[in-house]
Amino acid sequence: MLCAMVIQEISIKEINLGDERFRISEDLDSAPVLESLREIGQLNPVLVLDEDAGKIIVCGFRRIRAMRKLGIPRVFVRILPGQSPDPVRAYRMALWDNLAGRQLNPLEKARFLYNLRKNFSVADDTLAKVYLPLLGLNPAENVLESYLLLHAIQPALRKCFLDCRLTLASVEAVSEMPATVQNRIASLMEKIRLSASLQRKFLGLLQDLAAVSGDELDVPVRSPEVLEIIEDSRLSPFQRGEKVYQFLYNLRNPKLSQALAQFLAKRRSLRLPGSIRISAHPFFEEPGVRVEFEAPDVERFRDLASALEEAARQPELRELFCVK
Repeated sequence: MLCAMVIQEISIKEINLGDERFRISEDLDSAPVLESLREIGQLNPVLVLDEDAGKIIVCGFRRIRAMRKLGIPRVFVRILPGQSPDPVRAYRMALWDNLAGRQLNPLEKARFLYNLRKNFSVADDTLAKVYLPLLGLNPAENVLESYLLLHAIQPALRKCFLDCRLTLASVEAVSEMPATVQNRIASLMEKIRLSASLQRKFLGLLQDLAAVSGDELDVPVRSPEVLEIIEDSRLSPFQRGEKVYQFLYNLRNPKLSQALAQFLAKRRSLRLPGSIRISAHPFFEEPGVRVEFEAPDVERFRDLASALEEAARQPELRELFCVK
């Protein structure tokens, strides 16, 4: 049990704001907390630890931040004596205070685990068996390592994740890369948008290209072609993302991309109606083409059949079957 705690009003100046060893919140600027304090004042005391260097915030970082912005000079605190309480238990109090009102995002879970290991010397097996389930995570060593890596990512990459420009899986994949690579990927994501599935393919292409060339992961996206795409103001962020992905795909699969370009050019030369779809085997590994069309009535069916009959007499049709 923790020893008796005292609630009192103190000056914010008595609090050592530079010590964030108990911090869990990723973003300290909370609009709801600010507006609540502006409208009705402080409802819950800030939990602090009384140490020789000053009073250390255990729980209430966002409240203190908001009060300073509002110019409120004094704060109600609940004081834990410096020598008696176990700091790990105090940190658990901070965790439960946060969990009572909201769900922690992955970066906050990563911060909590990192602090337990770095600041409070909690062993990795305890982190995995005790604290991962507490955070709703699978109690496995690889999960722990992933979250500890996640805590170490660069600020720009953190922002990409919080802004939903990168999924957790994508951030985890990039988290093992050097800081310079993380920052360049984050910079690119400020200009483009990719769906979750396209992010996986995009990073997979970068990894494949890096494995072949021996270069760092981000080298292909520093090319003049990519820079031209991301600076094209006529394109939406999603259009830029698709174009950058297609450029990388072509770079990774030059022969396949060349064959596809030839096939599309030959198909266009047949001048078929758009409702007739002609496609080749996805990787041109097998001969032949697939023809599909839809007709709402007999007349339209006959029109499309006539168009196919006309295309069958064109010499370009034979060339369509020769693309490899």
